[in-house]
Amino acid sequence: MNVNDTASPSLRARKKAETWSAIHEAAAGLALEHGVEGATVEAIAAAAGVSPRTFFNYFPAKEDAVLGMRAPELDPQLLEGFSLEHDLLGQVSRLLLAVTRSAYAGRDAERRRRLLQDHPGLGRRRHELTLEAEDLVRRTLAELLARDPHWSAGIGEHPVDDVARMLVILGGVPLRFAITAESYSPAHGLPAEDHDSALTLFHRLQEKLS
Repeated sequence: MNVNDTASPSLRARKKAETWSAIHEAAAGLALEHGVEGATVEAIAAAAGVSPRTFFNYFPAKEDAVLGMRAPELDPQLLEGFSLEHDLLGQVSRLLLAVTRSAYAGRDAERRRRLLQDHPGLGRRRHELTLEAEDLVRRTLAELLARDPHWSAGIGEHPVDDVARMLVILGGVPLRFAITAESYSPAHGLPAEDHDSALTLFHRLQEKLS
């Protein structure tokens, strides 16, 4: 019998987390030393003390391992108190930020920044994961809208899927505004107060345009 079969859930989770971290650290270190091209899956697996097969059990691509990123997740707790009747765009923007952040499992943001700067190709994978986060939020919103009698018919000829997509695009505007500000630091992430400030401007602009 495999010892992992009898391990407690917490022990298994800890071992999985340790293996994930070992692979990520090996991948990031090799990429910094030899470049992304030189950091092959075989070299990463060997440095982490695992097999290439085990590598792919944890990461779908070496770029994810190098960046310390994983598929974004939407924790159901994020929807507690979520309302379609009050500050919907603000709530969507905060939800987008939380789900996007869930993909950044590696904690060394400064190293990630250096890797992205030195190897622009890695930015494509980060963008793909950002799009995955946006799609996850869009699908969740579409489900919420479809269950609400005030929204379920959509708007005009546009069904709830279109409405949800538009809400996600609009909810992303304050985020883009905040991360393109001169004061934004990729190494330190987006402070809550900067996001709140961008949301305030967004709401005031809506009022002025309406």
